[in-house]
Amino acid sequence: MRPAWSPRIRSALTRRAWTWSWWLSLLLHTCVVSAFVAYWLYEIKPAKLVMSEPLEIDGGFRQRTEDSAEASMDPLRIEPMSERFDRSKILKDIQERTEQAQERGDQENFSQLNQLSADLRRNSTPKTVDEMSEFFGGIFGKRAKEPDPTGASGPFDVSTAQMHDITKQTDEQNNVRYVIVMIDAQGLTQTIDIDAENGERLYKTMKLIKSNPLLERVYRNIIMGILDQVLKDQAEPPSSL
Repeated sequence: MRPAWSPRIRSALTRRAWTWSWWLSLLLHTCVVSAFVAYWLYEIKPAKLVMSEPLEIDGGFRQRTEDSAEASMDPLRIEPMSERFDRSKILKDIQERTEQAQERGDQENFSQLNQLSADLRRNSTPKTVDEMSEFFGGIFGKRAKEPDPTGASGPFDVSTAQMHDITKQTDEQNNVRYVIVMIDAQGLTQTIDIDAENGERLYKTMKLIKSNPLLERVYRNIIMGILDQVLKDQAEPPSSL
């Protein structure tokens, strides 16, 4: 863990944690992950198969077709799949789903997250999630998903801080304290307290995420990258909320 921060830095990290917690709750409760699974299954993967599978023609024409194709093929750059999909379009879709989620209550949103977890178990495998992570990492960028195992020191980047974990602590007087372990893009960590209302929601959300290894992979490999992009453009949540 990092040493104690100055009041100014800790205040900035607290604001970051609050803003981040608001956006995380919305992203996880807007069926964004379901949309990614749909993108992958119905748009991206079929396109990959079309590009990678050879054309087969029965009989003696097959070899000549392959030979002639190789002879006439220009050494053109093959465009990576991640570059064929517009990041701004996907982010716009996320924004629309986020606006829909704002109209629902916490209980309904949490029920949808439970349904999403069940859908992932039913329709995905670790290999599928890893392929999705690699693809969307090419769109939204990659960052540290776990604390740096070397225990490296350095300045903690508040601007890229996101939640790695959250703990719930109860003292002898039954006072509850929620503590978030924040992680920056380089894998450095810092703890910060968060208010009870946001803390309880995030604690329940992270507990559900960690109960499903596939959902946890999606969160750490995809959602965290999206949050980096969202928080670049939206420093504060809407003032009305």
